Amino acid sequence: MALAVACGLGFGFGSAWAVEPQLELHPASGEPQKSAATLIQDLGVQTAQALASKKAEKPAGRRELLRQLVRQGFDLEMTSQFVLGKYWNRASGTQRAEFLDLFTEYLLNSYSRHLGSYQAETLSVVSSNLVGDQDILVETKVAGVDGPAAPVWRVRAIDGAYKIIDVTVDGVSLALTQRREFASVVNRVGLDGLLKLLREKLEIQAKTMDLDTDRPSHASLLGSILSSPGANRLDIFVAGQ
Repeated sequence: MALAVACGLGFGFGSAWAVEPQLELHPASGEPQKSAATLIQDLGVQTAQALASKKAEKPAGRRELLRQLVRQGFDLEMTSQFVLGKYWNRASGTQRAEFLDLFTEYLLNSYSRHLGSYQAETLSVVSSNLVGDQDILVETKVAGVDGPAAPVWRVRAIDGAYKIIDVTVDGVSLALTQRREFASVVNRVGLDGLLKLLREKLEIQAKTMDLDTDRPSHASLLGSILSSPGANRLDIFVAGQ
């Protein structure tokens, strides 16, 4: 199913655009492929508008606008549970709650930082296809000054509306990669050790964002926070700061 839907990013909106970003609700319907593709297209348009707004002229304002879009478009809780894998059921209630808080914040920081890479680029929805019983894979292309990229978005109907639960870049799934990395960390230092590592990385993220005064210029949405399958257990965290 080829959609060939393209949306220009980073032009035509004007710096006076001041409305808070708001993704349209994309309810689960009889046309799941079309609805999932529209969600991704809408995310691209809203990202461009957010980056063109006056509030985005300062790094803190830009980050908050993008974080709002991440909250609206992604199911961060489902992704958090998936990446912890079998250890989610083994964790205590306190450990689950802390992991959910820490990793959700980590995802918010990472996704919002790299959504900014879409400025002055074009997102094209190439196809949208059902996979399995409940997911839709939306294939896209991003063409920009830093070169092309082809993120693939995994979308699922959750509580009656479509949400993004994973993104794949260059054939590497963010959720699956982090699930493997987390399993490796827990096997070495336990779940409490993983929580400690997440706390440390969030502190590093915060310091890095405080010093961040330039807009990101990465060609792909998640390229800089994905590690190769053979990378060591700290690479994802370090790359995703």
